[in-house]
Amino acid sequence: MKQLILDKKKSRKNSAIKQSGRAKDESRKIFHRIARIEGQLGGIRRMVLEKKECMDIISQISAIREAATMLGIELLKDDLICRKKTGNINERYLKTLFKLN
Repeated sequence: MKQLILDKKKSRKNSAIKQSGRAKDESRKIFHRIARIEGQLGGIRRMVLEKKECMDIISQISAIREAATMLGIELLKDDLICRKKTGNINERYLKTLFKLN
């Protein structure tokens, strides 16, 4: 019986370590997306200063909008995993939540 309790504690600890590693990986993805968006914003600033074509700038704005939406989806996924919510929530549901096609 004592061994069973020790095994359960060890299993929980290993599970927490795995979750912690996954959380770090998810955080890394999120920060990478944020850095990409920041880079795109800097690019738009340069384009405006250099008086680039309006349609080129709008194209970049559209790309940032999509990147921000995908960042929101990643944040929601991470939140759902961290809170251990259950249910039939998948990427399709999240895209619908953000009104994506």
